Amino acid sequence: MSDNTNMVSLSSEVIETVIGGQTRFKGNVKTNKPIRIDGVFEGDIDSTNLVLITESGRVKGNIKCSELQLKGTGEGTAHCTELMQFAATGSFAGDITVGSLITVPGAFFNGSCRMAKTAAAPETKPEGFTAL
Repeated sequence: MSDNTNMVSLSSEVIETVIGGQTRFKGNVKTNKPIRIDGVFEGDIDSTNLVLITESGRVKGNIKCSELQLKGTGEGTAHCTELMQFAATGSFAGDITVGSLITVPGAFFNGSCRMAKTAAAPETKPEGFTAL
């Protein structure tokens, strides 16, 4: 079963920026468009959209985005205002702050996770719930 069929995407935009599989990039990127990393990226990514790290992708640095799909390897920090998803091939070492988190068996995460409310997520309480 392919990991690609299990990933949920909030972005409907076409990915215009790609760091290719044979590419090693060192620096920072700031964009409002989706970005896909197939190669090696060292630095900070600041996006108001989707960041996709494919199976061959490696990122070392800080990621700020609305949505992160992790099929490859990440190291550093990640701040995802909406959603962070781990595929079975995905691994991340570092601290994350997410609106929502999806992970599957086989994925690896070593760090701390902080959940933050998102604008799209309504505040609901289970029936009978009483705040302490």
